[in-house]
Amino acid sequence: MAGKRVKAWEQQRVAWASVAGLAVVLLTSLTLAWSQQDTAAPAAQSVSAAKDTSSSVAAADASQGDSGDYTVSPEDLLDVNVIDVPEVTRTYRVSSNGFLTLPLLPEPIAAAGETLGQLSHLIAAKFHDAGMLNNAQVTVSLRETRLHTVLVSGEVRRPQAYPIFGPSRLLDIIIQAGGLADDAGDDAFITRGAIGARADLTDSTQPDAMAAAATGQSFTLNIRKLVQTGDDKSNILMYPGDRVTVQRASVVYILGAVARPGGYVLNDAHRNVTVLKALAMAGDVTNIAKKQRITLLRRDPTLPGEKRQEITVDYKAMVKGQIADMGMKADDILYVPESAAVKAWHTSVTAVVAMTTMATPGLMIYR
Repeated sequence: MAGKRVKAWEQQRVAWASVAGLAVVLLTSLTLAWSQQDTAAPAAQSVSAAKDTSSSVAAADASQGDSGDYTVSPEDLLDVNVIDVPEVTRTYRVSSNGFLTLPLLPEPIAAAGETLGQLSHLIAAKFHDAGMLNNAQVTVSLRETRLHTVLVSGEVRRPQAYPIFGPSRLLDIIIQAGGLADDAGDDAFITRGAIGARADLTDSTQPDAMAAAATGQSFTLNIRKLVQTGDDKSNILMYPGDRVTVQRASVVYILGAVARPGGYVLNDAHRNVTVLKALAMAGDVTNIAKKQRITLLRRDPTLPGEKRQEITVDYKAMVKGQIADMGMKADDILYVPESAAVKAWHTSVTAVVAMTTMATPGLMIYR
């Protein structure tokens, strides 16, 4: 019996020892886990802090790139706000020579070259010097600038300034402007700004006409060919500050006794138009035309008021090839008068035929 009790006691001690050992292992594991968690928490806080710091840096960078650092340029559109002075608070356009004119101030302010912040202080100082406002609170903000636009003018459907912030193809800009107007000519003048001029000087692939481009210098492109065919050579890169001016088409006018009187555009197909070609474009003269009295009216800058010079056209001699076909110039008027006698005769015959037909609907016609 004593041996059995000893043995049971030993088994119980081993069990207690195992439980104690397991408790120690669990306690150690929990301690390690808590220590790792405590270590990880600062690390997570550090990462979070780093993210917050990067956000702050990004915001700081954004504020540094804000329009307050923008340098004012000629023809910029600026919003000027002077607190408690509504007479001055409104939108202004900087002049082409860089000056800003404000009401109440005796003279314009040299705005070009100043940042928006500097211009705000300068306006406040000008009001102080003029004895009007001792502590003027002025803010200036940028509304529009040609530095980030291409100005499209001339014969397009929607001429205006179009914003671009990098190189853009000429055809894309013309499409934004609604395409060419009905009276657009073949050519467009491209005037380079500072950015475009620098780009042309460094781009060896540009056409020879653009190789020596400089700020304010213009060159000509066939804009109609570009719009109609998408010609890659003409579809040049445009830059902020550039200008596109689409020229009006040259027109000749053919009036009087012709089949289709009106104005005719001198595009590529009709650039070297002559009198006979012009009459052919208008469907030729009618059977009541007074061919011996055809007249070409041409502006003469030497005459008072640029009156038109009357040039007699020998139509019959031109048709027979006895004299050269006369060339026409833009804005010429070719007038073909009607013969009053022939017109009256045609009118009478037409009336007689109409009356006869109405009176005798069964009339036989013999040939």
